[in-house]
Amino acid sequence: MKVIASLGLLILVASVFLGNPAFAELLDNIQTSVLNYDGNSATVKITWNHDDQATNYKIGCVSCNPNTEKFTTGDSVTLNNVTPFPNSSNAMLYVITYDSENKIISAKQLIVNLN
Repeated sequence: MKVIASLGLLILVASVFLGNPAFAELLDNIQTSVLNYDGNSATVKITWNHDDQATNYKIGCVSCNPNTEKFTTGDSVTLNNVTPFPNSSNAMLYVITYDSENKIISAKQLIVNLN
């Protein structure tokens, strides 16, 4: 199931870059900070560069069980209960930028080592 979700996110990212020739500022400067990790789950703060054309962001966790997502209009979010892939300390997160017409501007996939 997680492989299908990962593959879907990869296809989504590829379609954004190959299917839409007009981009606003891409998510070039994404930073993650693991605020705490107890060996099972973590709290992760994600910040990114401001984009004047973006009106909404979707931030989610693919490796989390259950998968989680948040929406924000700001340039940062804190995700709680971020869990890594089984037998790993790596979590897969993503940030998707939407414009005022709710069309995807850009998307980034993040692999975060929770240790």
